[in-house]
Amino acid sequence: MKLRLALIFLTAISSALLHAEEEIPLIRPDEQRTIDLQQLEIQKALTPVLTDSAKSTVRIWAGRKRIAYGTVIADGDHILSKWSEVATAEGTLRIQVGDGALMPATVTGVYRDEDLALLEFEGNPLTPVKWQESPLELGAFLAAPQPNGRVAAFGIVSVLERNLRETNQAFIGIGAARAFAGPGVKIQTIKEKSPAAEAGLKIGDVILELNNRKISGLLELKNALTNVTPGQQIKLKALIAGQEKDIQVEVAERPETPDFSNARLQQMERMGGAISQVRSDFSNVIQSDMRPSPNQIGGPVTNLKGEVVGITMARADRTRSFIMPASAVIDLLETKPLEPALAMQEATLENQQRVQASRRPMVPQARPTQTTEERMMSHLREMQELMEHMEKELESLDYGAEER
Repeated sequence: MKLRLALIFLTAISSALLHAEEEIPLIRPDEQRTIDLQQLEIQKALTPVLTDSAKSTVRIWAGRKRIAYGTVIADGDHILSKWSEVATAEGTLRIQVGDGALMPATVTGVYRDEDLALLEFEGNPLTPVKWQESPLELGAFLAAPQPNGRVAAFGIVSVLERNLRETNQAFIGIGAARAFAGPGVKIQTIKEKSPAAEAGLKIGDVILELNNRKISGLLELKNALTNVTPGQQIKLKALIAGQEKDIQVEVAERPETPDFSNARLQQMERMGGAISQVRSDFSNVIQSDMRPSPNQIGGPVTNLKGEVVGITMARADRTRSFIMPASAVIDLLETKPLEPALAMQEATLENQQRVQASRRPMVPQARPTQTTEERMMSHLREMQELMEHMEKELESLDYGAEER
């Protein structure tokens, strides 16, 4: 029975993946035309808002290929752009401004941890960006300009600022009960030897406050932990056996989890179109549903007042893009970047290590002798890993245009 269910499940998933690139007629053609017209109206309405930020937006070319956008910074003589796209491109680098003029450019510094590069260009200074550091609210409308003043992408803030580097995140080691309707977070699972377990918390306890901040749910708990660093002491107020108690917890680093590099997941990520080469592991980003192309990443993002609130960092998949908020960009620019040659050496070494790791399982000795049932169970385990990865993405959410 289990094998039959596994076969049905795998067949359904495989079929979905095989036909992932096909258009599914979920709406009628007349409805699609209405949506397209509305998008055009939105773009027209946004154009005046993007007038100033467009002057601080450039295209980055490598040879005859447009590879990224860039944001004009400093005194108008430097560009901040997407490092991975610049590093892997072939041909002479040039920047292009809104009127179409092209100017030679060179990479002068690299922030590898955030996948950003500094470029200098030959020519007169451009208009530097003016940052707006105020925190963004959930649901706030965002827009990204093209250098010519048109709209590159628009959307809303779907997840507030967070750290995508798991090992840099505060970790207490609990899993929450999703169906819990009361105030606070009810503990459904707890990891052995985790900070929460060491502090005496148990399954069924309810976390009500963190450092005197009331916790209304899982998202609030995640937000409360955002600025907590591993090793720091926090005070939790928890409902334990019907009584409120204050508990001191020393948070730890989130343990590393193995990267899930299954081809099925990569194919699913690409269902909505092209995605960025580097699209994770950023230290401080906002998540949005805006859909810039990978070669439109690196430019400024504005609010409805036209104020620049950040820069685009990556197109992650069909529904997710990442934006570094202005305050984080400013802090980053106050640090010293790597020399480009050293950054290239490090990137080359890491790439070689990834290639070697990917080649290890390419010669499965036991597979030719596997029975049909063993092969199917192996596929099922792969799918289980995929589902666990997707569940992890859902938990992170709980926490929390073509060129013309």
